[in-house]
Amino acid sequence: MATIVQGTPSVPWLCEEMTVTDPQHDDTPEMHNNAPILHTSASGGRPPLIGLIGGALVLVLIGAGLAFALPSPGTPATGSAPSAAVPALATAQARVPASAADMPTSSVPTALPLPQAIGDVSSTEPVAHVGDATITRGEFVRAYQPGDPPGDVLNQLIQVELVVQAAHTEGVTVDQKKVDDRISQIKSQNGTGDEATFLAFLQKNKISSLDELRGLLERDQVVEQMLLVHTTLEQVHARRILLTATADKIDARKAEAEALLTQIQGGADFAQIATQKSEDPASKDKGGDLGWLPRGLLESEFDTAVFSMKKDELRLIKAQVPPQAQAQAQANWQIIQVIDLPKVRGLDRRDVLGTKPGQQAFSETFLPWVAKLKSDAEAAQKIKILVTDDQLVTKPGA
Repeated sequence: MATIVQGTPSVPWLCEEMTVTDPQHDDTPEMHNNAPILHTSASGGRPPLIGLIGGALVLVLIGAGLAFALPSPGTPATGSAPSAAVPALATAQARVPASAADMPTSSVPTALPLPQAIGDVSSTEPVAHVGDATITRGEFVRAYQPGDPPGDVLNQLIQVELVVQAAHTEGVTVDQKKVDDRISQIKSQNGTGDEATFLAFLQKNKISSLDELRGLLERDQVVEQMLLVHTTLEQVHARRILLTATADKIDARKAEAEALLTQIQGGADFAQIATQKSEDPASKDKGGDLGWLPRGLLESEFDTAVFSMKKDELRLIKAQVPPQAQAQAQANWQIIQVIDLPKVRGLDRRDVLGTKPGQQAFSETFLPWVAKLKSDAEAAQKIKILVTDDQLVTKPGA
Protein backbone atom coordinates (compact mmCIF):
# COMPACT_ATOMS: atom_id res chain seq x y z
CA MET A 1 0.00 0.00 0.00
CA ALA A 2 1.34 3.43 -0.90
CA THR A 3 2.35 5.68 1.95
CA ILE A 4 3.35 9.26 2.48
CA VAL A 5 6.77 9.68 4.04
CA GLN A 6 7.70 12.42 6.44
CA GLY A 7 10.60 13.13 8.72
CA THR A 8 13.02 10.36 7.73
CA PRO A 9 16.67 11.48 7.62
CA SER A 10 18.76 11.56 4.43
CA VAL A 11 22.09 9.77 4.08
CA PRO A 12 24.58 11.45 1.73
CA TRP A 13 26.86 8.51 1.20
CA LEU A 14 24.18 5.96 0.35
CA CYS A 15 23.81 7.33 -3.12
CA GLU A 16 26.08 6.76 -6.06
CA GLU A 17 28.44 9.59 -6.86
CA MET A 18 26.60 12.30 -8.76
CA THR A 19 27.88 14.21 -11.73
CA VAL A 20 28.29 17.91 -11.04
CA THR A 21 28.51 19.99 -14.17
CA ASP A 22 27.99 23.55 -15.23
CA PRO A 23 24.83 24.00 -17.32
CA GLN A 24 26.79 26.35 -19.57
CA HIS A 25 29.73 23.97 -20.03
CA ASP A 26 30.11 21.93 -23.19
CA ASP A 27 31.08 18.78 -21.29
CA THR A 28 27.57 18.28 -19.95
CA PRO A 29 26.26 14.87 -21.07
CA GLU A 30 23.85 15.08 -24.01
CA MET A 31 21.76 12.68 -25.99
CA HIS A 32 22.82 12.06 -29.56
CA ASN A 33 21.47 10.36 -32.60
CA ASN A 34 20.52 6.94 -31.28
CA ALA A 35 20.34 7.05 -27.50
CA PRO A 36 21.24 9.16 -24.50
CA ILE A 37 24.92 9.18 -23.66
CA LEU A 38 25.04 8.66 -19.91
CA HIS A 39 27.71 8.02 -17.36
CA THR A 40 27.08 5.04 -15.12
CA SER A 41 28.27 4.40 -11.61
CA ALA A 42 30.76 1.75 -10.66
CA SER A 43 27.97 -0.01 -8.84
CA GLY A 44 26.49 -0.70 -12.21
CA GLY A 45 23.82 0.30 -14.60
CA ARG A 46 22.08 3.23 -13.04
CA PRO A 47 22.99 6.67 -14.44
CA PRO A 48 24.12 9.21 -11.89
CA LEU A 49 22.01 12.28 -11.68
CA ILE A 50 23.02 15.82 -11.64
CA GLY A 51 24.83 16.87 -8.49
CA LEU A 52 22.69 19.58 -7.07
CA ILE A 53 24.42 22.80 -7.94
CA GLY A 54 24.31 26.49 -7.17
CA GLY A 55 24.89 26.21 -3.44
CA ALA A 56 21.22 26.83 -2.70
CA LEU A 57 20.33 23.19 -2.21
CA VAL A 58 22.09 19.89 -2.15
CA LEU A 59 19.68 16.98 -1.75
CA VAL A 60 22.20 14.22 -1.52
CA LEU A 61 19.80 11.37 -2.12
CA ILE A 62 17.86 13.00 -4.91
CA GLY A 63 17.09 10.68 -7.77
CA ALA A 64 20.19 8.58 -7.40
CA GLY A 65 18.14 5.50 -6.63
CA LEU A 66 20.42 4.83 -3.66
CA ALA A 67 22.81 2.81 -5.78
CA PHE A 68 25.10 2.06 -2.88
CA ALA A 69 28.61 3.39 -2.77
CA LEU A 70 29.14 1.57 0.49
CA PRO A 71 31.98 -0.87 1.11
CA SER A 72 31.24 -4.57 1.11
CA PRO A 73 31.09 -6.32 4.50
CA GLY A 74 34.68 -7.45 4.12
CA THR A 75 35.91 -3.88 3.71
CA PRO A 76 36.62 -1.87 6.85
CA ALA A 77 34.02 0.86 7.19
CA THR A 78 35.40 4.33 7.56
CA GLY A 79 32.14 5.81 8.78
CA SER A 80 32.20 8.37 6.01
CA ALA A 81 32.45 8.67 2.27
CA PRO A 82 32.82 11.46 -0.24
CA SER A 83 29.92 13.79 0.29
CA ALA A 84 27.74 14.72 -2.64
CA ALA A 85 26.02 17.17 -0.35
CA VAL A 86 28.41 20.04 0.15
CA PRO A 87 31.77 20.55 -1.51
CA ALA A 88 33.97 19.57 1.42
CA LEU A 89 36.62 22.05 2.44
CA ALA A 90 39.96 20.98 1.09
CA THR A 91 42.29 19.64 3.71
CA ALA A 92 44.90 22.26 4.51
CA GLN A 93 48.12 21.30 2.79
CA ALA A 94 51.36 21.82 4.64
CA ARG A 95 53.83 24.05 2.85
CA VAL A 96 56.99 22.02 3.12
CA PRO A 97 60.29 23.57 2.04
CA ALA A 98 62.17 21.88 -0.77
CA SER A 99 64.69 20.68 1.77
CA ALA A 100 62.05 19.20 4.06
CA ALA A 101 63.31 15.69 3.43
CA ASP A 102 66.51 16.67 5.23
CA MET A 103 64.70 18.33 8.13
CA PRO A 104 63.77 16.64 11.41
CA THR A 105 60.19 15.31 11.31
CA SER A 106 59.16 17.66 14.10
CA SER A 107 60.11 20.63 11.93
CA VAL A 108 57.74 19.73 9.09
CA PRO A 109 54.37 21.53 9.34
CA THR A 110 51.30 19.31 9.40
CA ALA A 111 47.77 19.91 8.16
CA LEU A 112 45.25 21.16 10.69
CA PRO A 113 42.62 18.61 11.70
CA LEU A 114 39.21 19.17 10.17
CA PRO A 115 36.12 19.91 12.27
CA GLN A 116 34.16 16.81 13.27
CA ALA A 117 30.46 16.47 14.06
CA ILE A 118 29.67 16.40 17.77
CA GLY A 119 27.58 13.42 18.87
CA ASP A 120 26.53 10.26 17.03
CA VAL A 121 23.83 9.09 14.66
CA SER A 122 21.70 7.65 17.46
CA SER A 123 21.16 11.07 19.04
CA THR A 124 17.55 12.27 19.08
CA GLU A 125 18.46 15.71 20.41
CA PRO A 126 16.64 18.33 18.28
CA VAL A 127 18.87 20.80 16.46
CA ALA A 128 16.15 22.45 14.37
CA HIS A 129 12.39 22.50 13.97
CA VAL A 130 10.73 22.77 10.57
CA GLY A 131 7.04 23.21 11.21
CA ASP A 132 5.99 20.17 13.23
CA ALA A 133 9.04 18.15 12.13
CA THR A 134 12.31 17.89 14.02
CA ILE A 135 15.82 17.60 12.65
CA THR A 136 17.94 15.69 15.14
CA ARG A 137 21.62 15.77 15.96
CA GLY A 138 21.80 12.20 14.67
CA GLU A 139 20.59 13.32 11.25
CA PHE A 140 23.17 16.10 11.24
CA VAL A 141 25.96 13.69 12.22
CA ARG A 142 24.96 11.33 9.42
CA ALA A 143 24.94 14.10 6.81
CA TYR A 144 28.08 15.90 7.98
CA GLN A 145 31.45 15.38 6.35
CA PRO A 146 34.59 16.65 8.11
CA GLY A 147 35.33 20.20 7.02
CA ASP A 148 31.83 21.00 5.72
CA PRO A 149 30.43 24.33 6.93
CA PRO A 150 27.98 23.10 9.61
CA GLY A 151 25.45 25.84 8.90
CA ASP A 152 25.31 24.80 5.25
CA VAL A 153 24.69 21.16 6.13
CA LEU A 154 21.92 22.06 8.58
CA ASN A 155 20.39 24.37 5.98
CA GLN A 156 20.38 21.51 3.47
CA LEU A 157 18.62 19.24 5.95
CA ILE A 158 16.03 21.96 6.47
CA GLN A 159 15.51 22.29 2.73
CA VAL A 160 15.16 18.53 2.33
CA GLU A 161 12.51 18.53 5.05
CA LEU A 162 10.65 21.37 3.32
CA VAL A 163 10.63 19.40 0.07
CA VAL A 164 9.29 16.32 1.87
CA GLN A 165 6.57 18.39 3.52
CA ALA A 166 5.63 19.85 0.14
CA ALA A 167 5.45 16.30 -1.23
CA HIS A 168 2.99 15.40 1.53
CA THR A 169 0.85 18.41 0.60
CA GLU A 170 0.92 17.40 -3.07
CA GLY A 171 -0.05 13.81 -2.32
CA VAL A 172 3.19 12.18 -3.44
CA THR A 173 3.25 8.48 -2.57
CA VAL A 174 5.86 5.74 -2.27
CA ASP A 175 5.98 2.61 -4.42
CA GLN A 176 6.81 -0.02 -1.81
CA LYS A 177 7.70 -2.62 -4.44
CA LYS A 178 10.49 -0.36 -5.68
CA VAL A 179 11.72 -0.01 -2.11
CA ASP A 180 11.70 -3.79 -1.65
CA ASP A 181 13.56 -4.22 -4.93
CA ARG A 182 16.21 -1.71 -3.87
CA ILE A 183 16.75 -3.46 -0.54
CA SER A 184 17.21 -6.76 -2.37
CA GLN A 185 19.62 -5.09 -4.79
CA ILE A 186 21.65 -3.57 -1.96
CA LYS A 187 21.93 -6.95 -0.27
CA SER A 188 23.00 -8.58 -3.51
CA GLN A 189 25.53 -5.89 -4.44
CA ASN A 190 27.19 -6.03 -1.05
CA GLY A 191 27.18 -9.78 -0.51
CA THR A 192 25.02 -9.63 2.60
CA GLY A 193 22.67 -12.56 2.15
CA ASP A 194 21.71 -13.36 5.73
CA GLU A 195 19.94 -10.85 7.97
CA ALA A 196 22.59 -10.74 10.70
CA THR A 197 25.37 -9.91 8.24
CA PHE A 198 23.21 -7.31 6.53
CA LEU A 199 22.32 -5.63 9.82
CA ALA A 200 25.98 -5.52 10.85
CA PHE A 201 26.80 -4.03 7.46
CA LEU A 202 24.17 -1.31 7.88
CA GLN A 203 25.29 -0.46 11.40
CA LYS A 204 28.89 -0.06 10.23
CA ASN A 205 27.55 2.54 7.82
CA LYS A 206 25.49 4.57 10.30
CA ILE A 207 22.12 2.89 9.69
CA SER A 208 20.71 1.26 12.81
CA SER A 209 18.14 -1.10 11.33
CA LEU A 210 16.35 -2.37 8.24
CA ASP A 211 13.40 -0.13 9.13
CA GLU A 212 15.66 2.91 9.08
CA LEU A 213 17.06 1.89 5.69
CA ARG A 214 13.52 1.50 4.38
CA GLY A 215 12.67 4.98 5.63
CA LEU A 216 15.69 6.44 3.88
CA LEU A 217 14.79 4.73 0.62
CA GLU A 218 11.20 5.91 0.89
CA ARG A 219 12.33 9.46 1.50
CA ASP A 220 14.72 9.27 -1.43
CA GLN A 221 11.90 8.18 -3.71
CA VAL A 222 9.65 11.01 -2.55
CA VAL A 223 12.31 13.68 -3.01
CA GLU A 224 13.21 12.34 -6.45
CA GLN A 225 9.59 12.65 -7.54
CA MET A 226 9.52 16.25 -6.35
CA LEU A 227 12.74 16.98 -8.20
CA LEU A 228 11.26 15.69 -11.45
CA VAL A 229 7.90 17.42 -11.02
CA HIS A 230 9.39 20.80 -10.13
CA THR A 231 12.17 20.84 -12.71
CA THR A 232 10.18 22.25 -15.60
CA LEU A 233 10.95 23.20 -19.19
CA GLU A 234 9.37 23.16 -22.63
CA GLN A 235 9.09 19.63 -24.03
CA VAL A 236 7.50 17.90 -26.99
CA HIS A 237 6.21 14.32 -27.22
CA ALA A 238 7.37 12.65 -30.42
CA ARG A 239 8.27 9.37 -32.05
CA ARG A 240 10.61 8.45 -34.86
CA ILE A 241 11.89 5.78 -37.18
CA LEU A 242 15.64 6.10 -37.69
CA LEU A 243 17.81 4.68 -40.47
CA THR A 244 21.56 5.20 -40.23
CA ALA A 245 23.69 5.70 -43.32
CA THR A 246 27.37 5.47 -44.14
CA ALA A 247 28.72 7.98 -46.66
CA ASP A 248 28.20 5.62 -49.59
CA LYS A 249 24.64 4.65 -48.59
CA ILE A 250 23.02 8.02 -47.90
CA ASP A 251 20.90 8.06 -51.07
CA ALA A 252 19.93 4.38 -50.79
CA ARG A 253 18.85 4.81 -47.17
CA LYS A 254 16.87 7.91 -48.09
CA ALA A 255 14.94 5.84 -50.61
CA GLU A 256 14.18 3.25 -47.92
CA ALA A 257 12.96 5.96 -45.56
CA GLU A 258 10.76 7.50 -48.26
CA ALA A 259 9.23 4.09 -48.94
CA LEU A 260 8.44 3.62 -45.23
CA LEU A 261 6.94 7.12 -45.04
CA THR A 262 4.71 6.33 -48.02
CA GLN A 263 3.48 3.19 -46.24
CA ILE A 264 2.62 5.15 -43.09
CA GLN A 265 0.88 7.88 -45.06
CA GLY A 266 -1.10 5.13 -46.73
CA GLY A 267 -2.38 3.83 -43.39
CA ALA A 268 0.36 1.48 -42.15
CA ASP A 269 0.93 1.45 -38.38
CA PHE A 270 3.81 3.75 -37.39
CA ALA A 271 4.62 1.82 -34.20
CA GLN A 272 4.74 -1.52 -35.98
CA ILE A 273 7.07 -0.23 -38.68
CA ALA A 274 9.27 1.45 -36.06
CA THR A 275 9.59 -1.83 -34.16
CA GLN A 276 10.51 -3.69 -37.34
CA LYS A 277 12.67 -1.16 -39.16
CA SER A 278 14.01 1.55 -36.85
CA GLU A 279 17.69 1.43 -35.94
CA ASP A 280 17.28 3.52 -32.80
CA PRO A 281 17.87 1.01 -29.96
CA ALA A 282 16.45 3.39 -27.38
CA SER A 283 13.01 3.70 -28.97
CA LYS A 284 12.37 0.93 -31.50
CA ASP A 285 10.90 -1.48 -28.93
CA LYS A 286 8.52 1.28 -27.86
CA GLY A 287 7.17 1.74 -31.36
CA GLY A 288 9.57 4.64 -31.90
CA ASP A 289 8.15 6.61 -28.94
CA LEU A 290 10.78 9.00 -27.58
CA GLY A 291 8.62 10.28 -24.73
CA TRP A 292 8.71 13.96 -23.80
CA LEU A 293 11.90 15.68 -24.92
CA PRO A 294 13.28 19.17 -24.29
CA ARG A 295 15.35 20.98 -26.88
CA GLY A 296 18.98 19.97 -27.05
CA LEU A 297 18.77 16.24 -26.34
CA LEU A 298 18.79 15.09 -29.94
CA GLU A 299 20.21 16.52 -33.16
CA SER A 300 19.64 20.17 -34.01
CA GLU A 301 17.85 19.08 -37.20
CA PHE A 302 15.42 17.05 -35.08
CA ASP A 303 14.75 19.99 -32.74
CA THR A 304 14.20 22.41 -35.62
CA ALA A 305 11.62 20.11 -37.13
CA VAL A 306 9.78 18.71 -34.13
CA PHE A 307 9.27 22.01 -32.30
CA SER A 308 7.72 23.55 -35.44
CA MET A 309 5.45 20.68 -36.51
CA LYS A 310 1.72 20.29 -36.01
CA LYS A 311 0.20 17.49 -33.95
CA ASP A 312 0.25 14.15 -35.84
CA GLU A 313 2.27 15.68 -38.68
CA LEU A 314 4.79 13.37 -40.36
CA ARG A 315 8.12 14.58 -41.69
CA LEU A 316 11.27 13.02 -43.14
CA ILE A 317 14.52 14.72 -42.10
CA LYS A 318 18.22 14.12 -42.56
CA ALA A 319 20.46 14.61 -39.53
CA GLN A 320 24.23 14.59 -39.27
CA VAL A 321 25.81 12.13 -36.85
CA PRO A 322 28.11 13.72 -34.22
CA PRO A 323 31.81 13.44 -35.17
CA GLN A 324 32.53 11.04 -32.29
CA ALA A 325 30.05 8.52 -33.74
CA GLN A 326 30.93 8.82 -37.42
CA ALA A 327 32.99 5.62 -37.47
CA GLN A 328 29.70 3.73 -37.77
CA ALA A 329 27.53 6.18 -39.71
CA GLN A 330 27.80 9.60 -41.30
CA ALA A 331 24.17 10.65 -41.23
CA ASN A 332 20.73 9.30 -40.54
CA TRP A 333 17.27 9.62 -41.99
CA GLN A 334 14.38 10.03 -39.60
CA ILE A 335 10.64 9.81 -40.05
CA ILE A 336 9.31 11.86 -37.13
CA GLN A 337 5.81 12.46 -35.86
CA VAL A 338 4.57 14.80 -33.13
CA ILE A 339 2.28 12.99 -30.68
CA ASP A 340 1.71 15.95 -28.35
CA LEU A 341 2.55 19.59 -29.02
CA PRO A 342 5.26 21.38 -27.00
CA LYS A 343 4.40 22.60 -23.52
CA VAL A 344 6.17 23.48 -20.29
CA ARG A 345 6.03 20.51 -17.91
CA GLY A 346 8.00 18.50 -15.38
CA LEU A 347 10.34 15.65 -16.27
CA ASP A 348 9.36 12.01 -16.70
CA ARG A 349 12.92 10.68 -16.76
CA ARG A 350 15.76 11.31 -14.36
CA ASP A 351 18.44 10.79 -17.02
CA VAL A 352 17.41 14.14 -18.54
CA LEU A 353 18.78 15.81 -15.39
CA GLY A 354 22.27 14.75 -16.46
CA THR A 355 22.03 16.72 -19.71
CA LYS A 356 22.68 20.40 -20.39
CA PRO A 357 19.00 21.36 -20.81
CA GLY A 358 18.07 19.34 -17.74
CA GLN A 359 20.69 21.00 -15.57
CA GLN A 360 19.78 24.44 -16.81
CA ALA A 361 16.12 23.78 -16.03
CA PHE A 362 17.12 22.50 -12.59
CA SER A 363 18.99 25.74 -11.89
CA GLU A 364 16.24 27.97 -13.27
CA THR A 365 13.15 26.21 -11.90
CA PHE A 366 13.82 23.69 -9.13
CA LEU A 367 16.29 25.73 -7.09
CA PRO A 368 14.08 28.84 -7.11
CA TRP A 369 11.10 26.68 -6.11
CA VAL A 370 13.00 25.35 -3.10
CA ALA A 371 14.23 28.83 -2.23
CA LYS A 372 10.61 29.99 -2.16
CA LEU A 373 9.65 27.07 0.09
CA LYS A 374 12.31 28.24 2.50
CA SER A 375 11.48 31.94 2.33
CA ASP A 376 7.78 31.19 2.85
CA ALA A 377 8.60 28.99 5.84
CA GLU A 378 10.83 31.68 7.33
CA ALA A 379 8.15 34.32 6.82
CA ALA A 380 5.68 32.06 8.64
CA GLN A 381 8.30 31.49 11.39
CA LYS A 382 8.20 27.74 10.81
CA ILE A 383 11.97 27.29 10.94
CA LYS A 384 13.73 27.37 14.31
CA ILE A 385 17.44 26.59 14.61
CA LEU A 386 18.20 25.49 18.15
CA VAL A 387 22.01 25.28 18.14
CA THR A 388 25.00 27.31 17.01
CA ASP A 389 27.69 26.06 14.65
CA ASP A 390 30.04 25.64 17.64
CA GLN A 391 27.53 23.22 19.17
CA LEU A 392 27.41 21.12 16.02
CA VAL A 393 31.12 20.58 15.25
CA THR A 394 34.41 20.58 17.02
CA LYS A 395 36.93 23.41 16.78
CA PRO A 396 40.30 22.18 15.45
CA GLY A 397 43.09 23.04 17.84
CA ALA A 398 40.70 24.12 20.58
